[in-house]
Amino acid sequence: MLRRWLGSISSLAMVIGCAACLEQPTDLKPSVELFLTTQGEVQEQALRTLVASGRAALPPLEAALHRTEPKERRAALLALRRLGLHEAVPLLGHVAQFDADASIRADARAVLERWAAEKSPRGEAAQRALFAAAAGETGDSLR
Repeated sequence: MLRRWLGSISSLAMVIGCAACLEQPTDLKPSVELFLTTQGEVQEQALRTLVASGRAALPPLEAALHRTEPKERRAALLALRRLGLHEAVPLLGHVAQFDADASIRADARAVLERWAAEKSPRGEAAQRALFAAAAGETGDSLR
């Protein structure tokens, strides 16, 4: 009886595991596009979708950081801040150092500074990113 019960649980676990394997990743590009180009409730719903998607939202948000429109890059920064993922630190560090718009660089630094105050891996990574961004600015001013 116990053996049959354990076998049933094992079979159920395999079915659930296989269903997860077959699940297709969500294409978040439409949500990113809506977030970057709309306002109000549509934009908020798109942001909720991105935040709920976690790490899967990073690649399309990274692509958004390369857009020409500053408003869209700033919106991508907001989404990265709301995601709050440790993995977003290198993206923010890159923007803090290299974005063509000084106000967007400052926005990225502000997020990193907030995160750098934390005693966590994300905080330590943010400190390193801020140091690299500051070193890049110093190098630029010496040229």
